[in-house]
Amino acid sequence: MAVFKPKEGYAERVTARMQALQAKFDEAFSVTSPQQQAELDILLAQIGTVDWEGEGYQSPERQRDLSIKYCWGHNHRFGDDQFVKGRMGDRHVRLISEFTEGFELPDDFFKGRSVLDIGCWTGGTTLMLKLLGATQVVAVDEVRKYANTAHALASRVFELPDVEGLALSLYDLEEGKFDCVYVPGVVYHLSDPVLGLRRLFNRLKDGGDILVESAGIQHEQSMCWFKGNGRHFGGTADDLNRSGWAWFWPSAKCLEEWLYEAGFDDVRVFYSEPHDRLYAYGRRTRHQEITRAGLSVPNIE
Repeated sequence: MAVFKPKEGYAERVTARMQALQAKFDEAFSVTSPQQQAELDILLAQIGTVDWEGEGYQSPERQRDLSIKYCWGHNHRFGDDQFVKGRMGDRHVRLISEFTEGFELPDDFFKGRSVLDIGCWTGGTTLMLKLLGATQVVAVDEVRKYANTAHALASRVFELPDVEGLALSLYDLEEGKFDCVYVPGVVYHLSDPVLGLRRLFNRLKDGGDILVESAGIQHEQSMCWFKGNGRHFGGTADDLNRSGWAWFWPSAKCLEEWLYEAGFDDVRVFYSEPHDRLYAYGRRTRHQEITRAGLSVPNIE
């Protein structure tokens, strides 16, 4: 398991790709008709609203702010005079660029493929995957309002075929087979990351790929920083209830081993220092059993 590093000039190539992708995204997903605008207005009217009952919660306590308060996901220029700023900024553009340049993926990597989009937010990444040629995208988010928005944005505003929004925890993913699983900014929010990755392994076809991006730590050994949610370094308990929800920040070696444990082969991981983030690639070559001793779900496939 040698340390993986992108080739020289990686940062410059990422910047160039981001600029090109952003231009294509803006052109493809601008609103040009009154009907589109009417559908979009329904979605944008929800920004800032607070609703925990609709998510199935008994109380807003110990829930993150992003689950109970509607926040737009990714930056989106719907027109010259209509720009919506998202909590995730331009990550839908930047991460695709980082993966493509870091792992030297072909430009048509997503073309003609079915993709499982995990942690879809309000659909920025979902639209990007369709722009890059994915034939089918299933956009998954445990927050119902975001999964529903991703579906509406893709299918009603932009009338894209074969896009489904699925409000579901990835722990409950038990159906479907995909060519690729795209997992940006999710695994460090999981209390059981190996189980979560195994669920995703089981949703891939043999020969399918997984792309994982995560917060992480810079360390040579296989280690992770337990962040936890029962304490908070600064701020108030109320702040914690709203936004403290990270569990484990892995090192590159640790994330690599999580992926191997989950069944993946050909695993490569690198640490991107400017953003303190990890990028990982893995492949499901065939079905492999997982060690069941101590596993929280012993009967998993």
